[in-house]
Amino acid sequence: MDTRSLKYIALGFSLLGSLSSATESNSLHTTLPEVIIYASDNAVIRSYKKEDIEQSRARNAAEFLQQLPGVTLRDDAASGGKQFARIGGSNVNQVLVLLDGVRIDDIGSGETDLARIPVDWIESIEIVRGGSGFGAEAIGGVISIRTSTVKQKSAAVRLEGTGTFGELSARHEWIGQSLRIVTGVSRAQGNGRYRFRVTEYDGNGPFTQNLGQEFRRQNNATSRDRFFGKVENFVGRVKLTSTLWLEEGEFGLPGYLAPRPTPMASQVESYRSFLFDLELPTPKGTITTKLSQQTQRKEYSDPDPYSFLKTSREYARRSAISSSWVGMSSGIQVCVRVEGERESLESGILADDQADRLRWRVTGGIGKTVSIRKNQSFSVDAGLNVERFGDSKLQSLPFGEVAYDFRTIVNASVGLRGSMSYHAPSFYSLFWNDELLAQGNPDLRAESSTQFQTFGTLSTNSRFKSTLDVVLSDSHVRDLIYWRQTFDGRWTPQNLKSATLASFAVSISQVVVPRIVSVGSSMEWLEARDRSGDRLTDGKYLIYRPARTFRGNLTAQSGGFHGTISTFWSDKQAVLETNSKWLPEYTLVNTDVARCFSLGSTAIEVGVRCENVFDVDYRVVRHAPMPLRQFWMYVNLKWM
Repeated sequence: MDTRSLKYIALGFSLLGSLSSATESNSLHTTLPEVIIYASDNAVIRSYKKEDIEQSRARNAAEFLQQLPGVTLRDDAASGGKQFARIGGSNVNQVLVLLDGVRIDDIGSGETDLARIPVDWIESIEIVRGGSGFGAEAIGGVISIRTSTVKQKSAAVRLEGTGTFGELSARHEWIGQSLRIVTGVSRAQGNGRYRFRVTEYDGNGPFTQNLGQEFRRQNNATSRDRFFGKVENFVGRVKLTSTLWLEEGEFGLPGYLAPRPTPMASQVESYRSFLFDLELPTPKGTITTKLSQQTQRKEYSDPDPYSFLKTSREYARRSAISSSWVGMSSGIQVCVRVEGERESLESGILADDQADRLRWRVTGGIGKTVSIRKNQSFSVDAGLNVERFGDSKLQSLPFGEVAYDFRTIVNASVGLRGSMSYHAPSFYSLFWNDELLAQGNPDLRAESSTQFQTFGTLSTNSRFKSTLDVVLSDSHVRDLIYWRQTFDGRWTPQNLKSATLASFAVSISQVVVPRIVSVGSSMEWLEARDRSGDRLTDGKYLIYRPARTFRGNLTAQSGGFHGTISTFWSDKQAVLETNSKWLPEYTLVNTDVARCFSLGSTAIEVGVRCENVFDVDYRVVRHAPMPLRQFWMYVNLKWM
């Protein structure tokens, strides 16, 4: 961690300490409830609490999302590196990720690195399929993450690692009479030299050099330093929240032509995010105002004499303001939100070296629930997003949902949900200007989609609880942006005339022995096809999207012991637009065993985890091998 990072962290701690002493004498207030009208409890919108996230034994937000039906990750095989989510077969930059209500995607690419967020700092995660009142730029869906809130004074330390990667994180929560503070620091570092085995997909089929031999990844090292600080203060009825997020990272950039690495390329990155949030309850509802600013810096270097791009620097900034009101009027829940945003990017690989654009959006929504009979209800939610981003034309995007709920010994819910969404081209796809490798396309049109979902849930209230979720989704995407390699070898983004994303997802969970043993499984069928009309690609699968996935898990706990066996199966994936090459299907099995015990006010958990138990060869991106079998050990300490 450099001197500048240490100064930021010291400043953050001193600020938190000064606020603590300034407000200690005020009286204690309770946390204001959050009201969202777009979050009915159905299979399309799913909420996960802190307890759910901790029980998953995931290390970061990306690993937790990988366990959920309908979500897959794009992982470029860097140890401890970046991971991006798809929902229902979408592109990774078509998923809107919100952190405390503010979007945190990369300003240049529009993609969001979910490995950046440790689970220790997460209070809840909400997953929404398709566009909604959260944001129009959510063709795939929305991932809304809330950071930790303080409930009592505590401190925690987590240490985990394997032979090639390790992470140490600490969190402290403090509560005063009117002030609540949570801080966290994290250090992740690894040499990235994990084992992999050369397969025919790393070269020329059965004639691949070193076929079947094991190697260690090269130039795959990663280091990440993070600081997180959050202050919640109550002044009368007003709740004020300030959140600071800092990260410094350095990444080796492995070549995709494994086992040949990119010998010397690396990228240094820094990320800064500040959010100020004000909540004011009124007799008619709650007013919320958010002010945020994010900055990103990237420095790329590759001294290899044979590389095309030697150095590159990039600086990006995003400033945003939003204000919303949620309340009740004549028994109808109403929400109105206004947002404005400016983002800019400076880079030597952009046309004219700099680009910026403004974005604004107005959202209005209403929700009404009517009781039909005892234990039966009918609900309707509807709304409209009006938005403009950069030079794109004005967008009017409606969304709505109808649902019927029946609650007795068996709870059932069925409904239909529809939405329209769009996604403006990223800075990279518009202005990229590296003549030797890739070039942007300033004539790109914004992507747009129309999506319909039918959902149903069924659950029992007995000790042997059973839950069944079913979602049928159909999305038509127009002007889908796709990077293609032209006849001269240069990569250029283009608009596909259209694409279809149809999926059917089923998930089941069952308590076998109350509070001791439970099982769960999910399956998704996906049809993600190009409908461009091109005679070579029309009707073909979109690349790197598995047609089917399956997840299963068994969890047992008793006498302080906790054990999990989980499996993930992925169908084959096309790796060329013509579907002439496919990555094969694979099955992964992971296990986790932990022992929890207490020493006075200290809770201790010690565990061991084995990933890829059966040493399976697999790829998630062509020429990017994933680790063979790895053992992890971890220790969690918590003081109350």
